[in-house]
Amino acid sequence: MGSTGQGFSVLVGILWALLGLLWIFVPFAIFGIKGLLKQIVAEQRRTNEILSRVHGDRLPPASPEPQPFRVGPYP
Repeated sequence: MGSTGQGFSVLVGILWALLGLLWIFVPFAIFGIKGLLKQIVAEQRRTNEILSRVHGDRLPPASPEPQPFRVGPYP
């Protein structure tokens, strides 16, 4: 192999090494974020509860009540 082939092999090796590191560290990042997401959801629920107490229901109820789409015979 010439110098181009060796350079390409080194580049592919570095790429595989980076992918290997990502493969190892991504699960830890996901499990680390899990707790933060739970905190965000809890805080959002608390905020929604406070807003509903302060402002009440902002959207009027739908009138008439929406019906699910049903396919019937073609007229």
